[in-house]
Amino acid sequence: MKKLLRTLGSVSLVFAATSWLAERIFYGGLDENGVLQESFNVPLSIFLFVFGVICLALSFVVKSKR
Repeated sequence: MKKLLRTLGSVSLVFAATSWLAERIFYGGLDENGVLQESFNVPLSIFLFVFGVICLALSFVVKSKR
């Protein structure tokens, strides 16, 4: 269980960083009409980051089976 939580947390954090990086590169600015361009990547990266941190925190709390 610990290994699964750590793997889920790590993968989630990597996806959160990738989503945030994609947002910074391709979106997040003003177009020629002054309209803010945003995508689904911002809420997705926040959700994945929170999920990853929770999974990693739980992996340190949960006792492993023997």
